[in-house]
Formats: sequence, structure tokens, C-alpha cells
Amino acid sequence: MSLKSRFCPKCGKETEKLLDSLCSSCYSGKPNVKVPNQKNVLQCVKCDMIYNKGFWTRPKKDIESYLIKRIRESIRLPDGETLIDVKLLELGKDAELLIRSEVGDEKLERIINGKFEIKKYCCPACSREQGIDYTAKLQLRATKDHAKFVEEALSYIREAAPKVSKVEPMLKGVDVYLVNQRLAKQAARRIKKHLEVTMRESYRNYSWDHENDRPKRRITILLKQKLRK
Repeated sequence: MSLKSRFCPKCGKETEKLLDSLCSSCYSGKPNVKVPNQKNVLQCVKCDMIYNKGFWTRPKKDIESYLIKRIRESIRLPDGETLIDVKLLELGKDAELLIRSEVGDEKLERIINGKFEIKKYCCPACSREQGIDYTAKLQLRATKDHAKFVEEALSYIREAAPKVSKVEPMLKGVDVYLVNQRLAKQAARRIKKHLEVTMRESYRNYSWDHENDRPKRRITILLKQKLRK
């Protein structure tokens, strides 16, 4: 990386220094930086604890700083380039990330779009304290790309706005425990409409409704990703 010309061969801009034969703007636009397109931090809606390194713990600093740390650890820059700073300009599904770096004494800035979120859940401890029961369980099972399938399915569950008792990781997906059966069925229909899944319902008695003199039932809905041939 050295001075070869006073003009960038790509954009024609006059410059004192060239990086890999390009001006700093054109060099920054090269697809040679590896950045995750999504990262998140789980935070309990009740106690504000976060899920960090496999445990629910009390945050010692701003929640956003945990998210930035996870993003920083996943960034890979070209040889000879040093990371200076990472800043979240906007959070959410359409987030913007500012990456500042340097090559020698040349400072670079890149804007990266991605899905960087602080997601709200109810941690297991708060669920137990509240005595939240469930009347429906959605079993999300993937045949491939497990994480992607689960994330997409969970997004359709959130659209139905149900009260979630807990989300339990399983070998090929997750079990989502819901308080309201009607909203659980609505969420399942959304998933079936937008994702290629098979759906199967089953019921099990768990108590007795003395007022109406009939059993109380829980529904389990299996949503299994179809295996493409």
C-alpha cells in the first residue's frame, strides 16, 4: 500500500495517498470486510438481566455496549488494517453500524446495514416467580439452517403478540410455551402461511375445570420444516 498516483483509477479523485491503488473512499467500499449481518442481546422484560456467556446475569454497564462487544469480536478486517471503533447509529431490524479503522495513518469509515437488536424476553427465574402457566406449546423443528428457521418462526409468533411463558432450546429447534391457546393457533397459522412447514396438533388433559365440569387441556402444535428434495 503505497503512493502510486495522485488520481484514483476507479473514481478519478485526486488524492495524496492510494490504498491498494485506490483512494480511501473506493478502498472502503471494497467487499473485503467480514461483518456479521445480525447480532442480538437478550434482556429480561421483568428484572432487566441479560443472557451473557450462557448465563442470565445483572448487566454491569449499558446493554448496548454488550451488543457492540459481540459485533466487534466478529469483525474481520483485511491484513494491515486496524479496528479503531464501532458505533451503532441505529438499532433494530434495519440497523446501521459505523466502523472506523485505519491503514497506516489513513483513517477509514464504513457504514454497514444489518439486524442488531436488544430482544426482550422473560428469563426463567421471573417466569417461575410469576407462576406463569401455559396452555399451548409450539414445537419448532428445522431440517436445516436451524437458527435461521427458528428466528423467522419466532418473528411470526411475535406478530401475534402472545404472552410467552418461556422459550426452551431443543436439539433441532425450540419449544415455545404460550399462555393463550387462541393466540398460539394464530401464530402457528402465520408460520404455516409464510414458511414451508407441516403442522400437527395434539391435546393433553392437565387439570379439571370444576366450574364447567370438564377437563382443562393443553395443546401442542408441531411445526416441522419440510425437507426439500
